[in-house]
Amino acid sequence: MGHELKSPLSIMLALCGRMEESGQLEGQNAEDLARIRANAYSLLRRVQDMMLMARLETFDPQLELAVVDVAAIVRACVDGFQSLAAERDLDLRTGLPDHLPAMADEEKLVSVVTNLLANAIRHAPQGGVVRCTLHAPEGRMLLEVADDGPGVPPGERDAIFERYQRGAQSGGSGLGLAIVREIVQLHGGSAAVGDAPEGGALFVVDLPLTLTRGARAAALSSLRLADRQKAIVEDLRAELGTYSRPAAAPPELLPRSA
Repeated sequence: MGHELKSPLSIMLALCGRMEESGQLEGQNAEDLARIRANAYSLLRRVQDMMLMARLETFDPQLELAVVDVAAIVRACVDGFQSLAAERDLDLRTGLPDHLPAMADEEKLVSVVTNLLANAIRHAPQGGVVRCTLHAPEGRMLLEVADDGPGVPPGERDAIFERYQRGAQSGGSGLGLAIVREIVQLHGGSAAVGDAPEGGALFVVDLPLTLTRGARAAALSSLRLADRQKAIVEDLRAELGTYSRPAAAPPELLPRSA
C-alpha cells in the first residue's frame, strides 16, 4: 500500500519540479505551486514513516548491519538542514569527530539523526540554537541533539517516544520520535530526553560501538540519505511556513521512463 501511495506522489513532485524550473509561473501562481510541492512532500514523509514503522513492527525486524562511518552520516544529515536553518536564522552548531566507524544499519541511522534534527529545528525559536554533537566514550557512541526551545516537561518525557504521541507544542505526525526509539533499541541502545544547557530539550542516543578490529567503513550511500531526508526537510519547511524556496524532487523520486 505504501508503494502505491508513493508512486502518485513521485509524479506530483516531478511535475512540480519541472514547472518551477520552467520559470513561467509568477506571483500567486508560483506561491500556490510551492504549497502544492510542500504538501506533497509532507504526505511523502508520512507514507515513509508509516512504511518504516510497519517494518519495525514485524515479528522479526532485520537490521542491515555494516561498518559505517557514523560521523560522516551525521555530518551529511546536518548539511541537509543547513538551508532551512539559514532561512530561520538558526545557529546550527556541530561537534563531530573526523571519523567514527561503527557497526550499524546506515539507512535506519539516517532516520534517527534526521528525525532528531527536524524535531530540534521545529522547536528552536527564530534566531535560536540547535546543537548536534557526537563522541565515543569507552566503547559507546553518544549522539546529542539540543535546542533552545521550550523543552519537554518531565511529565511528557516518556510519552513523546510513544507512537502517535506528541508534546503540547509538537507538530509532525507523532511517529518521528517513536521511530527513533524503535531503531535505537533494535541496535541495542537507548534514547532519552532531558534539559539542554542551551535551555531547551536535549536528546541523547546511546549506542554500542561493535567493531571488527581493522574494519573499514563503507562509503556513505547518498541515495539512501537523499530520499529520507529530502521529505523530512521539505515537510518541516511546509510546517514552518517557508514555502518560497524552490526544491525539485530528488532523482530517486522521479518516475522512470518506460
